[in-house]
Amino acid sequence: GNRTLGENIADNGGLGAAYDAYKEAVNESGSEPLTFPGLDFTPDQLFFIAFARLWCSYYTLAGFTNTVDFGVHSPGLFRVYGSLQNSKEFADAFQCPNNSYMNPTNKC
Repeated sequence: GNRTLGENIADNGGLGAAYDAYKEAVNESGSEPLTFPGLDFTPDQLFFIAFARLWCSYYTLAGFTNTVDFGVHSPGLFRVYGSLQNSKEFADAFQCPNNSYMNPTNKC
């Protein structure tokens, strides 16, 4: 809602800036980051997985309700979904079909 709008916009911008910095670092180093044995993810996919893990949290019902009713930040789950749904780079990395849940046509 309006109370969390500024932080939601900042989440979108922060994810984009972090991804751009990551890609610049990769270009400057001349090689892709290492992947992990047994994980079938590309380096770009691992970037977005790491972003999402940052917001993993557990709420009690009272804590969740308090965050929704009074907080200036959206709960972590919504910070992840919102930012990733607005990221063309995420959709490309995970080959999300156009107009799917994680790749909506209208992005912020």
